[in-house]
Amino acid sequence: MKTLKEVIGYIKRLKGVETDAEVAALLGLKPQTLATAKMRGSMPYEALISFCEREGLSLDLLLRGLQLRAEPPLRVREASAPMASVEYVLVPLVEAEVAAGITGRVPDDSVKDRYPFKRSWLRKVAGGLSRERLERLVLIRARGASMQPTINDGELVLVNLADRHEIKNDSIYIIRAPDGGIMVKRLVVVPGGLLCLSDNKAFKAFEIKLSPGEAISEHVLGRACWVGKEL
Repeated sequence: MKTLKEVIGYIKRLKGVETDAEVAALLGLKPQTLATAKMRGSMPYEALISFCEREGLSLDLLLRGLQLRAEPPLRVREASAPMASVEYVLVPLVEAEVAAGITGRVPDDSVKDRYPFKRSWLRKVAGGLSRERLERLVLIRARGASMQPTINDGELVLVNLADRHEIKNDSIYIIRAPDGGIMVKRLVVVPGGLLCLSDNKAFKAFEIKLSPGEAISEHVLGRACWVGKEL
Protein backbone atom coordinates (compact mmCIF):
# COMPACT_ATOMS: atom_id res chain seq x y z
CA MET A 1 0.00 0.00 0.00
CA LYS A 2 1.26 3.47 -0.91
CA THR A 3 2.13 6.08 1.68
CA LEU A 4 0.17 9.33 1.77
CA LYS A 5 3.22 11.09 0.30
CA GLU A 6 3.10 8.73 -2.68
CA VAL A 7 -0.65 9.23 -3.07
CA ILE A 8 -0.18 13.01 -3.05
CA GLY A 9 2.53 12.66 -5.70
CA TYR A 10 0.21 10.57 -7.87
CA ILE A 11 -2.59 13.15 -7.59
CA LYS A 12 -0.16 15.92 -8.54
CA ARG A 13 0.83 14.06 -11.71
CA LEU A 14 -2.77 13.13 -12.47
CA LYS A 15 -4.16 16.67 -12.10
CA GLY A 16 -1.09 18.63 -13.21
CA VAL A 17 -0.65 20.51 -9.95
CA GLU A 18 2.57 21.18 -8.06
CA THR A 19 1.87 21.91 -4.42
CA ASP A 20 0.40 20.00 -1.50
CA ALA A 21 -2.01 22.91 -0.93
CA GLU A 22 -3.45 22.36 -4.42
CA VAL A 23 -3.89 18.65 -3.66
CA ALA A 24 -5.62 19.54 -0.39
CA ALA A 25 -8.08 21.71 -2.33
CA LEU A 26 -8.79 18.84 -4.75
CA LEU A 27 -9.52 16.60 -1.76
CA GLY A 28 -11.69 19.18 -0.02
CA LEU A 29 -9.26 19.44 2.89
CA LYS A 30 -7.51 22.34 4.57
CA PRO A 31 -3.77 22.43 3.74
CA GLN A 32 -2.91 22.03 7.44
CA THR A 33 -5.18 18.96 7.72
CA LEU A 34 -3.38 17.28 4.83
CA ALA A 35 0.03 18.30 6.20
CA THR A 36 -0.81 16.82 9.61
CA ALA A 37 -2.02 13.57 8.05
CA LYS A 38 1.16 13.39 5.96
CA MET A 39 3.33 13.96 9.03
CA ARG A 40 1.49 11.29 11.06
CA GLY A 41 1.39 8.80 8.22
CA SER A 42 -2.42 8.54 8.41
CA MET A 43 -4.65 8.32 5.34
CA PRO A 44 -7.69 10.64 4.83
CA TYR A 45 -9.83 7.84 3.41
CA GLU A 46 -13.13 9.71 3.29
CA ALA A 47 -11.62 12.54 1.23
CA LEU A 48 -9.86 10.07 -1.07
CA ILE A 49 -13.05 8.07 -1.67
CA SER A 50 -14.92 11.27 -2.58
CA PHE A 51 -12.06 12.29 -4.88
CA CYS A 52 -12.12 8.88 -6.61
CA GLU A 53 -15.87 9.16 -7.14
CA ARG A 54 -15.55 12.59 -8.76
CA GLU A 55 -12.63 11.53 -10.95
CA GLY A 56 -13.98 8.09 -11.85
CA LEU A 57 -10.90 6.41 -10.34
CA SER A 58 -10.45 3.12 -8.54
CA LEU A 59 -9.47 3.44 -4.88
CA ASP A 60 -7.24 0.39 -5.39
CA LEU A 61 -5.41 2.25 -8.17
CA LEU A 62 -4.92 5.30 -5.96
CA LEU A 63 -3.75 3.41 -2.85
CA ARG A 64 -2.04 0.35 -4.29
CA GLY A 65 -1.39 1.07 -7.95
CA LEU A 66 -3.84 -1.69 -8.93
CA GLN A 67 -6.59 -1.20 -11.47
CA LEU A 68 -9.33 -3.78 -11.07
CA ARG A 69 -10.98 -5.07 -14.23
CA ALA A 70 -14.46 -3.73 -15.00
CA GLU A 71 -14.58 -1.82 -11.74
CA PRO A 72 -17.25 0.90 -11.72
CA PRO A 73 -16.46 4.33 -10.23
CA LEU A 74 -17.01 4.74 -6.52
CA ARG A 75 -20.20 6.54 -5.61
CA VAL A 76 -20.87 8.15 -2.26
CA ARG A 77 -24.51 8.44 -1.24
CA GLU A 78 -24.06 11.15 1.39
CA ALA A 79 -20.97 13.17 2.14
CA SER A 80 -22.04 13.40 5.78
CA ALA A 81 -22.26 9.62 6.25
CA PRO A 82 -18.72 8.36 7.01
CA MET A 83 -19.58 4.76 6.14
CA ALA A 84 -21.63 5.47 3.03
CA SER A 85 -20.02 4.21 -0.18
CA VAL A 86 -21.38 1.86 -2.82
CA GLU A 87 -18.28 -0.28 -2.97
CA TYR A 88 -16.42 0.42 0.26
CA VAL A 89 -17.36 0.72 3.92
CA LEU A 90 -15.16 2.73 6.27
CA VAL A 91 -14.73 0.69 9.45
CA PRO A 92 -13.69 2.68 12.55
CA LEU A 93 -10.49 1.96 14.45
CA VAL A 94 -11.02 2.41 18.21
CA GLU A 95 -8.68 2.17 21.15
CA ALA A 96 -8.78 -1.07 23.13
CA GLU A 97 -9.84 0.71 26.32
CA VAL A 98 -12.78 2.26 24.49
CA ALA A 99 -13.75 -1.06 22.89
CA ALA A 100 -14.05 -2.62 26.34
CA GLY A 101 -16.99 -0.40 27.11
CA ILE A 102 -18.83 -0.80 23.81
CA THR A 103 -22.30 -2.29 24.06
CA GLY A 104 -23.93 -0.62 21.05
CA ARG A 105 -22.96 1.87 18.38
CA VAL A 106 -19.40 3.18 18.46
CA PRO A 107 -19.32 6.79 19.76
CA ASP A 108 -17.90 9.18 17.14
CA ASP A 109 -15.40 10.67 19.60
CA SER A 110 -13.82 7.25 20.19
CA VAL A 111 -12.84 6.75 16.55
CA LYS A 112 -9.11 7.17 15.91
CA ASP A 113 -9.15 6.41 12.17
CA ARG A 114 -11.22 4.64 9.50
CA TYR A 115 -10.15 1.92 7.07
CA PRO A 116 -11.95 0.96 3.84
CA PHE A 117 -13.19 -2.61 3.32
CA LYS A 118 -14.99 -4.10 0.33
CA ARG A 119 -18.73 -3.95 0.98
CA SER A 120 -19.28 -7.33 -0.70
CA TRP A 121 -16.78 -8.98 1.69
CA LEU A 122 -18.23 -7.30 4.77
CA ARG A 123 -21.66 -8.68 3.88
CA LYS A 124 -20.40 -12.14 4.86
CA VAL A 125 -18.64 -10.89 7.99
CA ALA A 126 -21.57 -8.86 9.32
CA GLY A 127 -24.29 -11.28 8.27
CA GLY A 128 -25.92 -8.60 6.12
CA LEU A 129 -25.45 -4.99 5.07
CA SER A 130 -27.97 -3.09 7.15
CA ARG A 131 -26.61 0.08 8.72
CA GLU A 132 -27.18 -1.41 12.18
CA ARG A 133 -25.03 -4.45 11.35
CA LEU A 134 -22.25 -2.38 9.79
CA GLU A 135 -22.14 -0.11 12.83
CA ARG A 136 -21.26 -3.15 14.95
CA LEU A 137 -17.97 -3.71 13.07
CA VAL A 138 -14.87 -2.11 14.58
CA LEU A 139 -11.12 -2.42 14.32
CA ILE A 140 -8.87 -2.67 17.36
CA ARG A 141 -5.09 -2.89 17.51
CA ALA A 142 -3.78 -6.05 19.15
CA ARG A 143 -1.27 -5.67 21.96
CA GLY A 144 0.98 -8.35 23.43
CA ALA A 145 2.24 -11.74 22.34
CA SER A 146 -0.37 -14.14 23.76
CA MET A 147 -1.98 -14.92 20.39
CA GLN A 148 1.19 -15.25 18.32
CA PRO A 149 1.64 -16.43 15.62
CA THR A 150 -2.04 -16.02 14.68
CA ILE A 151 -2.25 -12.39 15.82
CA ASN A 152 0.90 -10.38 16.44
CA ASP A 153 1.50 -7.27 18.49
CA GLY A 154 0.36 -4.14 16.63
CA GLU A 155 -1.81 -5.91 14.07
CA LEU A 156 -5.35 -4.73 13.32
CA VAL A 157 -8.22 -7.03 14.28
CA LEU A 158 -11.67 -6.66 12.74
CA VAL A 159 -14.31 -7.41 15.38
CA ASN A 160 -18.01 -8.14 14.90
CA LEU A 161 -19.56 -6.74 18.09
CA ALA A 162 -22.91 -8.33 17.24
CA ASP A 163 -21.41 -11.83 17.42
CA ARG A 164 -21.15 -12.10 21.22
CA HIS A 165 -24.16 -14.06 22.42
CA GLU A 166 -23.20 -17.55 21.25
CA ILE A 167 -19.73 -19.06 21.05
CA LYS A 168 -18.37 -20.96 18.06
CA ASN A 169 -15.89 -23.32 19.70
CA ASP A 170 -12.23 -22.70 18.86
CA SER A 171 -12.97 -19.29 17.32
CA ILE A 172 -11.18 -16.12 18.46
CA TYR A 173 -13.10 -13.56 20.51
CA ILE A 174 -12.51 -10.26 22.24
CA ILE A 175 -13.26 -10.67 25.93
CA ARG A 176 -13.53 -8.28 28.85
CA ALA A 177 -10.59 -8.61 31.25
CA PRO A 178 -11.03 -8.35 35.04
CA ASP A 179 -9.29 -4.95 35.00
CA GLY A 180 -11.82 -3.55 32.52
CA GLY A 181 -9.53 -3.77 29.50
CA ILE A 182 -9.86 -6.34 26.75
CA MET A 183 -8.08 -9.54 25.76
CA VAL A 184 -8.03 -11.56 22.56
CA LYS A 185 -8.50 -15.29 23.21
CA ARG A 186 -9.61 -18.49 21.55
CA LEU A 187 -12.74 -19.70 23.35
CA VAL A 188 -14.21 -23.13 24.04
CA VAL A 189 -17.49 -23.68 25.87
CA VAL A 190 -17.07 -25.86 28.97
CA PRO A 191 -19.57 -26.80 31.70
CA GLY A 192 -20.29 -23.68 33.72
CA GLY A 193 -18.17 -21.29 31.72
CA LEU A 194 -15.68 -20.54 28.97
CA LEU A 195 -12.14 -21.85 28.51
CA CYS A 196 -9.82 -19.09 27.29
CA LEU A 197 -6.84 -20.28 25.26
CA SER A 198 -3.78 -18.48 23.92
CA ASP A 199 -2.21 -19.55 20.63
CA ASN A 200 1.17 -18.77 22.18
CA LYS A 201 1.80 -21.84 24.34
CA ALA A 202 3.90 -19.78 26.77
CA PHE A 203 0.64 -18.35 28.11
CA LYS A 204 -1.55 -20.49 30.36
CA ALA A 205 -5.22 -21.15 29.68
CA PHE A 206 -7.79 -19.88 32.16
CA GLU A 207 -11.52 -20.26 32.67
CA ILE A 208 -14.31 -17.72 32.93
CA LYS A 209 -17.02 -18.95 35.29
CA LEU A 210 -20.59 -17.97 34.46
CA SER A 211 -23.08 -17.46 37.26
CA PRO A 212 -26.52 -19.07 36.84
CA GLY A 213 -28.46 -17.01 34.31
CA GLU A 214 -25.47 -14.84 33.46
CA ALA A 215 -25.22 -13.97 29.76
CA ILE A 216 -22.08 -14.76 27.79
CA SER A 217 -22.17 -11.19 26.46
CA GLU A 218 -21.26 -9.95 29.94
CA HIS A 219 -17.75 -11.23 29.23
CA VAL A 220 -17.55 -11.51 25.44
CA LEU A 221 -17.45 -8.32 23.37
CA GLY A 222 -17.38 -9.78 19.87
CA ARG A 223 -15.77 -12.24 17.49
CA ALA A 224 -12.51 -11.55 15.66
CA CYS A 225 -13.12 -12.19 11.97
CA TRP A 226 -10.03 -10.75 10.24
CA VAL A 227 -6.50 -9.73 11.12
CA GLY A 228 -4.15 -7.52 9.13
CA LYS A 229 -1.12 -5.36 9.62
CA GLU A 230 0.34 -2.11 8.41
CA LEU A 231 3.80 -2.22 6.85
